[in-house]
Amino acid sequence: MKISIAELDRIFQSDDISTQIEFLDELKCEEYDPNIASHLCSFLQKRDKGLRSALSHFFIQHKCYLVADKLTEFISSDDISLRNVAGEILISYGGFAVDSLIKFLKKTKDPIDLKFAADILAEIHDKKVEQAVLELIKQTDNENVLISYIEALGNNRSVQSVDLLILLYNQNEILKPYIINALGKIGTVKTFNFILQQYNDEDDLVKYMIIESLGDIGNEESFFFLLSELQNAALPFIPPIVEAVYKLHVRYGFDIPFDEKVKRALLIMLNHKEADYRKVGAKLLNEFDDAEVISEALKHYGNDSEFDGVIYHKLLLNKDLVLKQINNIIKTDTPNLSSLLKLLDEFIQHEPKLIKEIDKIQLHRLIDLISRCLKHTDEIVRLYAVELLFKLDIETAILFLDDDFLNENFWIKIRLTELLEDISHPVVYDFLEKLSEDENEMVSERAKEILFIKKNSN
Repeated sequence: MKISIAELDRIFQSDDISTQIEFLDELKCEEYDPNIASHLCSFLQKRDKGLRSALSHFFIQHKCYLVADKLTEFISSDDISLRNVAGEILISYGGFAVDSLIKFLKKTKDPIDLKFAADILAEIHDKKVEQAVLELIKQTDNENVLISYIEALGNNRSVQSVDLLILLYNQNEILKPYIINALGKIGTVKTFNFILQQYNDEDDLVKYMIIESLGDIGNEESFFFLLSELQNAALPFIPPIVEAVYKLHVRYGFDIPFDEKVKRALLIMLNHKEADYRKVGAKLLNEFDDAEVISEALKHYGNDSEFDGVIYHKLLLNKDLVLKQINNIIKTDTPNLSSLLKLLDEFIQHEPKLIKEIDKIQLHRLIDLISRCLKHTDEIVRLYAVELLFKLDIETAILFLDDDFLNENFWIKIRLTELLEDISHPVVYDFLEKLSEDENEMVSERAKEILFIKKNSN
């Protein structure tokens, strides 16, 4: 369909957002010339969020590269939301937006606009970015803009820029962390050797970046270098060193020795406040069998499904060790108590004969600890405790489930009827008789049904 500027004005200067969205749904980029494209793009300046979102979606989905020049004009806007929308669209255009961004960067003098445009350019991976930035970087001494250009060179793995980046490294302290990061991404032998040489002479921030880079581009030399650093590293450096060591272990298959320093580092990782570091610790857990390390992992089980998924198989392989550690942890009324009880239940479901393999003293201790959970304030904990007691020792379980407990736990009574349905034991009948007289009709009727089925099946 033919489109005119007058028609665009008629549609988009109204407040009828549904008509505007319907129009955009039917429009194709090839149906209008650059002037029409630019005019349509100008309606992004309207502050209606619905219209702005619809136009943004249209330009991204249809790849209307004709509007790249117009979008760069919005970089100078006082409307931060408009600037961000323009940046999002330009980044999605990738290499097709580079020429427009370069034109803008060459003509603008405003430091804020320069920084914003340079940030957009840094997010684009395209051959043209490398050549453009190598030219532009020589034309500014604005550190914020230089940082964006350095990031652009790193993101585009610009081998041509290595000598220039090393030169800048020796000229400007502020740029050092960003240059290390960029050199790490570029990842040549020269950048690796340069990064390694700087380690002992730099401050903590730069050291941190060097460690991260060695994890990304390192080799056998850096693997053993990082392990040696781990021996005397201050606490803040242990997580990034361990993460870098783990990356190299995965990439090259290098063996990680399990000594006291590595064990200490692994305990720190498992107890770290940042989830990503805990997950690295969880992955390393698969390499070692150690009671203290497994105990630390169990303290965090149930807080993160990804973490749980990583260590679950390891826990299954070390059931005896896990049972001993869970005994100790349950006593502390740990916040993840319900998750640990559920884990025990899953162990028994996975391997029913496990109960018979537990020695009598340990089993008695476990039953005693779980029975104490019947008084826990969390109903989920009480529910898992009941289920486990019935699986571990039904006679003891029934002994603990007195009238006071049952009267306070309606949903547990409902669950009990389901459990008792699958259990063949003489005491079950007496307990079902008791439940069949419960004041709650749902409980009593269900108990009567199960009793009837059991009696008629014998």
